[in-house]
Amino acid sequence: MVKAFKINVENRKIEEITISSFTDISKEIGNGCGLITAPIIFDNEDTIYVDDEGMYNDYGGGFMMEDWAYPLVGNGVLLGSNEEGDSLDVKTTKEDLEKMIKWVSQEMIQKWIDSVL
Repeated sequence: MVKAFKINVENRKIEEITISSFTDISKEIGNGCGLITAPIIFDNEDTIYVDDEGMYNDYGGGFMMEDWAYPLVGNGVLLGSNEEGDSLDVKTTKEDLEKMIKWVSQEMIQKWIDSVL
């Protein structure tokens, strides 16, 4: 088991979780997530995973980080990794992640979706 953080958009909280297998990532993202993507890899190799089809599912909001051009839809999971792709304990602290996250409402995401589809 490895330590990770769930970016919970409905509660607008960062929650410490444990991941024991790759399928746990989809379960933690929730909302019927069947296809995950990793749009962001931090310099320390921590990786954010989200539902690749999040904008097509029901969601409670999303999140962005400083200088991002678009929101990530639905919950996310931040998990540590290495160059070989092995899952490791997350290196980023909860406090640092909380400072990076900008919560985005469902309405703001819908405006973004409407503008790109």
